[in-house]
Amino acid sequence: MIRRILFITLALSGLMSCTNNVYDLVITDANVLDVRSGETRLQHVFVKDGKIAAFSPASKRVTTKDATKIIKADGQLLTPGLVDVHFHTSEILGKKLSADADSIALYRHKFSESYLPYGVTTVRSGGDSEQYIPMLQKWQEQSPAHPDFLAVGAALVSTPQDPRPVYAGHVVVNNPEEANAKIDQYHKLGFTNTKLYWRLREPEFAAAISRAKELGIQPFGHVDYKVLPLDKAIALGLKNIEHAYTIGVAAIDSSKYEYINSWAFVDHYPKAIKNNVVDGSFFISRMELFNQLGPDQPRMMELIQLLKENQVSVTPTIHLFAQRFGLTYFTTPAKLPAYDYTEYLTAEERNRCRQGYAIMGQYIKLMHEAGVQLNLGTDWDDPGKAALSEMLELNDIGIPMVDVFKIATLNGAKAIGRADTIGTVEVGKRANLVLFSANPLDKSENLLKAKTVIKDGVVYRD
Repeated sequence: MIRRILFITLALSGLMSCTNNVYDLVITDANVLDVRSGETRLQHVFVKDGKIAAFSPASKRVTTKDATKIIKADGQLLTPGLVDVHFHTSEILGKKLSADADSIALYRHKFSESYLPYGVTTVRSGGDSEQYIPMLQKWQEQSPAHPDFLAVGAALVSTPQDPRPVYAGHVVVNNPEEANAKIDQYHKLGFTNTKLYWRLREPEFAAAISRAKELGIQPFGHVDYKVLPLDKAIALGLKNIEHAYTIGVAAIDSSKYEYINSWAFVDHYPKAIKNNVVDGSFFISRMELFNQLGPDQPRMMELIQLLKENQVSVTPTIHLFAQRFGLTYFTTPAKLPAYDYTEYLTAEERNRCRQGYAIMGQYIKLMHEAGVQLNLGTDWDDPGKAALSEMLELNDIGIPMVDVFKIATLNGAKAIGRADTIGTVEVGKRANLVLFSANPLDKSENLLKAKTVIKDGVVYRD
């Protein structure tokens, strides 16, 4: 009780000490969402020097003498800015970029336009080509005109054991020493997160995790295709897993896994096979993976418990699957026919994929209900729109919208190591905020309606 009284006293004294100063911004009568408790409270929010400076009851009178700018919220929902923890530059810029200063500035503008209008104020890379490091470093400079950006460098992989090429956004480390050296290099560049890809073998994976922990770097891992078992990656210390479908890969036995990548197309999608090539093979096979697992699969339940016990977060990235089967409010064109083109599916085939998607969704809901931290991640084109779609999809699978907001804000901030500065609407936190013209807690589709986005206390497109 004493601690609570002291906190209230300090908050009030902080407000009083500023009454002689002009705030940069006051948002009056805002319905402020506490993403921790899920509760809302009608308050005035005072912003100065890019941070939330104070709150006051909605009954307090605010005049033009109090602030340079006043936004009358009139009861609209105010939330923290959204956090996307999985983005690649190629998703908005393509794969061949210029390195000159004018181009870097132009790219950053395009990056911002892809995110800020949709309420996303913080973005973490999921791995980008090392040739773009000067651009990635420039993007990390804080600015009210741009989302906060956290670069990771390239995703780490071991020397490939299969004929597939090393992707542009990956870098090969052949032994633990090279893995350590790469983490050290990125640390010196100011990168506070890193990415470990599924082709990274255990010796290099263990070294990278250990060195990242020593340096305070947040590692995220895409662990599937069984080069390194998921259980082992968690035992080595991985705390953030990308893609919910990878939990299914870890759960399915080898014979069924081989089936979903080959004979499942013969049995269930015969028209997809053309000259031994299957259009949309990756997206269809991931949905078939969950059809083969079925609901309440014992190994899946064991893995969910493992995630909970080890406090491992999961970034579902389900929009990129849902859009291929007509389940989202917008769909981007397919990139590569053999990878993600699914327009040819019959109604029966499409429904089978949707059935697999629904099973995957129920496992994600079970993760949430078990206490596994979920994060918002897009990993696709049109990332700002995809972020909102991801939130709608999480709600559609049964996660309450108030919890979805926590996933999209505080959880992401925790995962990337920034919960001390963003992710909640609190005194001292950065004023990265979204004011919704219609309340998504009342109707989820209101996420898509007009919104006022505030970055570092500055209204976007004011």
